[in-house]
Amino acid sequence: MKVIGIASSPRKGGNSQTLVEHILSGAREAGATTELVRLCDLDIQPCKGCNTCKTGQPCVIQDDMGELYEKLADADAVVFGSPVYWFRLNAQAYPFIDRFYAYLKPDFTTDFPKGKKFVTAFTCGGVGPEVLNPLNDYLKNVFSFLGFVDAGFIWQGQCYQLDDLAKYPEKIEEAKALGRSLIQ
Repeated sequence: MKVIGIASSPRKGGNSQTLVEHILSGAREAGATTELVRLCDLDIQPCKGCNTCKTGQPCVIQDDMGELYEKLADADAVVFGSPVYWFRLNAQAYPFIDRFYAYLKPDFTTDFPKGKKFVTAFTCGGVGPEVLNPLNDYLKNVFSFLGFVDAGFIWQGQCYQLDDLAKYPEKIEEAKALGRSLIQ
């Protein structure tokens, strides 16, 4: 089994990336092969809205998203981690999400392999479930449209400084357990 972690945080080693890494660690403990992808290390341009992809042609944008599509197609599970800024996902998350439009055929179906597991992992400052649950629902809707199945949601608040997640060892253990559950 292969599990891909997608971290959208611009901070290398930031809390949301670390949360994703703990989920991946649990998956590795259970026998999975894992890979962490940091969106900020890639060149992912925003969708141009040209609709060339709806004419049967591939996306006109030549960047790292093509390689990332392949990694996601080959994975059995995807863990998406983002910090929450101003009651929403961070800016780096949206070009990645929007570019899935190119995966939709003109009739808005997709050949993307179905049944892959999808996990959402958030870190934030002072907001709680009233903000985070709708964001999780949004991501689950996007990825379920592509054929993914919901495999979990984890979050931790009070994460302002780079290593604040370390203050919550119970959340780290929860993340590892979530990773192990992906392999069952």
